[in-house]
Amino acid sequence: MRRPIAPALCVLTLGLTLPLAAEAQVVDIEDGGFTLTFGGQINRAFLFADDGVESNSFFVDNDNSSTRLRARAAYDFGNFVIGGNIEYEFEFSSSNSVSQLNSDISSSVANERKFEIFAETGFGTFTYGQGDASSNGVSEVDLSGTALGNNSDVALIAGSQLLRNTAGAFTGDDVGNFFTNLDGNSRIERFRYDTPEFLNGFVASVTLGEDDRDDVALRFDRTIGDVRVRAAAAYAQTQTADRISGSVSAFHTPTGLNLTFASGSDDLDGSDRDPGFNYIKLGYQTKELLKAGTTSFAVDYYDGQNQSVDGSSSQSISLFVVQKVDAWNTEFYGGYRTYDVTTPTTDFQDLDVVFLGARFTF
Repeated sequence: MRRPIAPALCVLTLGLTLPLAAEAQVVDIEDGGFTLTFGGQINRAFLFADDGVESNSFFVDNDNSSTRLRARAAYDFGNFVIGGNIEYEFEFSSSNSVSQLNSDISSSVANERKFEIFAETGFGTFTYGQGDASSNGVSEVDLSGTALGNNSDVALIAGSQLLRNTAGAFTGDDVGNFFTNLDGNSRIERFRYDTPEFLNGFVASVTLGEDDRDDVALRFDRTIGDVRVRAAAAYAQTQTADRISGSVSAFHTPTGLNLTFASGSDDLDGSDRDPGFNYIKLGYQTKELLKAGTTSFAVDYYDGQNQSVDGSSSQSISLFVVQKVDAWNTEFYGGYRTYDVTTPTTDFQDLDVVFLGARFTF
C-alpha cells in the first residue's frame, strides 16, 4: 500500500532502521527517556546494458537500496519502549524500471515504506502498521559488504531490461520475469510479533498481514569462535503461493573471507509449475587496501528454475567491489553482471550490464 507524500511530510517525526544502511544520522535528539532521530541516504548509479544487439546507458537510482528519508521517535521507560517509524523512498529512474524503450523516468516516485508503531517489552517486540512482514529479507542475509551491487535479488539492477531472441527481436520478456529471489512478504499492513532472543542467537517472529499474507520466520545471529554467522528462514503465504525461502552468511574475521547461500521455492496456487532458485556468493573483505575504509570484493552465481514459464532456466554471474569512505559516510561500488535465460520455446541472447554508483548516508 502506498500513500501520498504530502501528509507524511507533515508528520515526519517517526523513524526506521534501514537494511544495508550505515548508522549515521543527520539529527539525533535525546531528552530524558525520549529520542528523535532523522536521517536518510542518496544512492545514485550509472547503468550500462548490452542486450546483444544494442547498448544503452542510464542514470538511475539503485533499487537495491534506494534514496530514502527516515525518522524515528521513541519513549524509553526502562523495561518498556514505545515509538514509531516512518520511511519514504524517492526514486528518480529506478534501476529496476528503466529499459531500452523507457530510458528516462526522470520524475521522482515517492513510496511509503514504513508507517508503524512499535512496543519493545520484556516479552518481545510488537509492531502494528505498514512495515516489514516477518519473512521480508529472509532471502537476503548477507555479510559480504557488497549487497549494494550483488545480492540474491539479482534483477534489481536491471529488472526491466528487455530480452532479445537469437534473431535480435524483442521477445516481450524482461530480466525480472526470470530472476527473483522468492523473498517473503515485503512491507504490508500487518501486526507483527518478535520474540526475545533465545538459545544464544535465535529470534522467532510471526505476522498477521492484510489480504491473508501471513508468515512465520526464524533468524539466527551469533559469533562462533572467529566466525560470525547470520541466517534466516521463513514460510510465507503470498498473494499467489505458499513460499519457503531462506539464506545463511558466514564471515571469517581473521581473513575477511565470507560465504553466502540463499534458496527458495514456491507452491503456486492452481498451477503445477514450481519456481525455485539457488544463489551462492564468495567474498573477501579487507581494511588494509585503503585507509579510507573497508574494501569488499565478491563473486556470485544465481540459478533459477521454472520462473515465468515451466521449464525455464535462468543463470546469472557477477563480480562487484564496494569501497567505504568512512569520513564521508559514503560507499562507492561497481561491477559487472551477465544474465542467461532459456525456455522450452525461446533461446534468448545474453544481457550484460555494468553498474557503477555511490551511496551517501546522513
